[in-house]
Amino acid sequence: MVNDYLNNNIIIYFINGENMIFHNDFMSINFSPSRGNLTAKSIKDTIIISISGIGHEDEADKYILLEDSFEDFNILGITNKKRDFFINNSTESALDFLKIFLSNFSRIIIISHSMGGFFAFYISTYIEVDLCIVCSPYLSLSESEMNLNDSEERLLFDKLNSSYIENYCLKNVKISHLSPKKQDKFIVILDLSIKDDGKTFYLIDKYLNKINTVILPGIGHLSLYYLEKRKIISSVIRSELEEGSLLSTKKILDNILNYYLEFTISEKSKICIKNQIYFNDKDIYKNYYSFVYNFIPYKESKDLFLILNKHGYMMSFFYSISGFFWSETPFEDSRFSPVVVNIEQRKCFCFYDCDYIEVDYEIISAEVNKIGKNYIKIPFSEDFFINYFGKLNFNDKINIFSAINLNKKHQNNNNSLSFSRKIRKYLGLRMFD
Repeated sequence: MVNDYLNNNIIIYFINGENMIFHNDFMSINFSPSRGNLTAKSIKDTIIISISGIGHEDEADKYILLEDSFEDFNILGITNKKRDFFINNSTESALDFLKIFLSNFSRIIIISHSMGGFFAFYISTYIEVDLCIVCSPYLSLSESEMNLNDSEERLLFDKLNSSYIENYCLKNVKISHLSPKKQDKFIVILDLSIKDDGKTFYLIDKYLNKINTVILPGIGHLSLYYLEKRKIISSVIRSELEEGSLLSTKKILDNILNYYLEFTISEKSKICIKNQIYFNDKDIYKNYYSFVYNFIPYKESKDLFLILNKHGYMMSFFYSISGFFWSETPFEDSRFSPVVVNIEQRKCFCFYDCDYIEVDYEIISAEVNKIGKNYIKIPFSEDFFINYFGKLNFNDKINIFSAINLNKKHQNNNNSLSFSRKIRKYLGLRMFD
C-alpha cells in the first residue's frame, strides 16, 4: 500500500509503513526502521535524526548519515541537495512533516555536524528533543554576529564562494534566529585550534550559553567521524537506553571526554580534557591536583583559590583591558600565571614574568558572576606550585622566583614569606637572601 501526499511540489511516500521518503529539489529525508528482534523496547521507541553536512548532494535520495552505527535504531537521515544550510522554500514543509512523523516516537535524538549542525538547532527550536549532539557546527554567516574584522570578512566571503554556498540563504543563517528548547540536553563538540570552531565557541557563549560545550583539542573538523569510527557516541547512547536511563548529558559527556583522553598526545590537551572531566563531576574525581596532575598536595589554602571554567580552562593573567584570559596550562612558562583569588579579602593577584601583579578584584568578580555557575574554585596549593615549578627551565624559574620575591614588598604576612622561602630552598638560590 502506498499513500501519497502532495503539497507545494513536496512528495512524501509511505510504503507499507516501512520505508519513507520526503524529497524535493532542496532536500531528502530517508527512513531506516529498527532491525533486529532482540532490540530493547527503549531503543525501538527512540528515533535518531542524523543530519549530514555538505558533500552528499548527489546521493541525497538514499544517504543516511551514521546508518551503520545505528542499524538497530529507527534512524531518519536528512540530506541536503543544495548547499543552503537547509534554509529554503521547503523548510517549513519539512518541519510540518517532521512534527507529524516524530510524534510516533517516545524519544528524539539528533546527531549532526558542520553545515547540518545549523539545521539541528533550527529543528530543535520548533520540536523538543531528548538529546542533541553536534560536532563543529556553523551557526552563523553574519559578520556582525561573529564580530569579524575586515580580514576575517574577506576570508568568510572567499570560503562561501569556494564552498558554493547558495546566496539566497546567507541572510537567514544567524544564531539569533535559533532558540532551541531544552538547551541543557545539547552537547556541542569543538576543537578551538580551528578558527571556525573558535567563532562558534564565541557565538554559543554569547547567545546560547546554557548549552554543554566540549573542547577536544586536535580532533579536527570531522570529529563526528573520528568519534563514531570507534562507535563512541552510538555505544554510549545505546548503553544509556538499555539501562533505562533518561539520557544523562553528564554521563554522555564523561564517556566522550574519557574516551578522547586515551588518544590525546600533548600534555596541554590532556590537562584541558581532565579539567573538563573534573568540572563535569568533581564529586567522583575528588582531589583536583591528584586527578589532573597526578600530584597529591600536602596542604591546600583555605583562603586562596584558582578559578576553573567548564571548558577546561583556568583564569590566567593577561596584559589587556580586562586583565585576564582563560588558559589550558597557566603554569606552562613564565608568561602565564593563574589568577589567585582571595575571596575573604576581596583581592586577586598573579605572577607574570618578573612582576607580582594585583588584579582588579571587581573585574574578576564581574566575570565570574557573568558566567554564573559555570566555574568552580580550586584551592591553591603551595607545594603543587613548587612541584610544577620544577618542570620549568632555569630562566623561567628565575623570573617566577623574582616575581615571588617582589611579592614580599606587597605582602607582609607570614604565609607569603614562608612560600617564598620554600621556593628559595627548592631552587638552592641562597644568592637572593
